[in-house]
Amino acid sequence: MQITTRHWTFAGLLALLALTRVGHFGTVVSLPDASLAVFLFGGLWLGGPWCFAALMATAFGIDVFLARTATEAGWCLTPAYGGLVLTYGLMWAAGRLLARTPQLPAGRFALVSLAAVGLAFLVSNLSFWAFSGYFGDMDLAGYAASVARYFPPYLGSAAVYLALGWIVRRVLLTRLTATA
Repeated sequence: MQITTRHWTFAGLLALLALTRVGHFGTVVSLPDASLAVFLFGGLWLGGPWCFAALMATAFGIDVFLARTATEAGWCLTPAYGGLVLTYGLMWAAGRLLARTPQLPAGRFALVSLAAVGLAFLVSNLSFWAFSGYFGDMDLAGYAASVARYFPPYLGSAAVYLALGWIVRRVLLTRLTATA
């Protein structure tokens, strides 16, 4: 079997997911979570339900492993976890939408990907509020007010990964075509 660019892309996305899924916003010893960018790039560059399923299974496996050692991770494994499947599915679908545009311009990539991140924030937080079982006494407005402060770092870390991924891919493709 010949290893293709698709295989390397898939392996790179898996590695990025594994290296960054430790915490949402990162710490002095860990990088911020790259899951949103991983799923968007997976949809953009890989496509196919099997690749999505493999990345989703990897994310879930990491979360289950972390739940054994980190209280915060275990706190997130509730019936609301299904909202993450929808959240990552949205990012994947945004990637598939972008994949339809040949010679994808950077502006369109930025607009669609950042809009998808905003929608992902809403879906993941609404599902956590509705299905986690932790917020029975809190109305939606109160919950929204309490989580709104997390949107800037959520958007910011995703934007950094999306920009870096875009740049790295462009540089690699330029080099590959120059040497061909």
